Amino acid sequence: MKNIITKLAGALTLSIGFSGALMAQSSPTLVFVHGAHFSGNSWAKVQQKLNSKVTNIAIDLPGRKDNISPDKVSLELSAASLCNSLDKIKGDKVIVSHSQGGAVTNASLGLCPSEEISKLIYVTSVAPLEGEAAFDMLSDLDGKNYFNGVVYDESSTLLNISDATKFADTFAPKANKNQLKWLKKHAISEPSVLAENKLSLDSDRYNTLEKYYVFAKQDQIISLSTQEVIANKLNLTRSFEIESGHLPMLTHADKLAMIIEEIVQ
Repeated sequence: MKNIITKLAGALTLSIGFSGALMAQSSPTLVFVHGAHFSGNSWAKVQQKLNSKVTNIAIDLPGRKDNISPDKVSLELSAASLCNSLDKIKGDKVIVSHSQGGAVTNASLGLCPSEEISKLIYVTSVAPLEGEAAFDMLSDLDGKNYFNGVVYDESSTLLNISDATKFADTFAPKANKNQLKWLKKHAISEPSVLAENKLSLDSDRYNTLEKYYVFAKQDQIISLSTQEVIANKLNLTRSFEIESGHLPMLTHADKLAMIIEEIVQ
């Protein structure tokens, strides 16, 4: 499997970015995986709350801060980039995934089976199992809300933000002025190929991991009812709730940080 990761990364000159607090490895390292239309900096507010308490890193998946063609940003390549990031971290890891990031996390388990991972935390996230694509479980209303501010560009295979105001309305309802300013600056076009790929899951390994789910009760992109369908398949250790839209790491960072800290400790 390691040869697959190396080949994928080398062939596409993959550049991996991450930011966070590196401390003594007496406790697990949190590895934050972002969702669609964002990069690692979407976790910055949560990281700020955790930096003095828990070692943490937020990674940038392919298609963000590199020159990789959008049509090459597959689920396998994204999972390989996560594996490369995990390989740079010693000791136990806890992976925290948002939205589409759950698919990348699940796909990585089979690509780097020797990585020491104890817990998976899904934050209003998809969590596809064997043979499923990232958004197979989404409802028709979820899809309608998503395309309220997004349009697919067939020529580039990108999902482009077509209306920043509508995008904010559905991704972060009731966001304040500063949060909307951040969103306008940092939300980006999303490679569509990743979401189309079917998952190959290391089920035996997956079943040994502790799994946690953070429900976002006001989410319009992955609705609460959809989150519940997803979570019901996961044999969760525990779940939590936040009164937020799809981006609790932006609008409810304090609460989300408290939940993550509780899980880790």
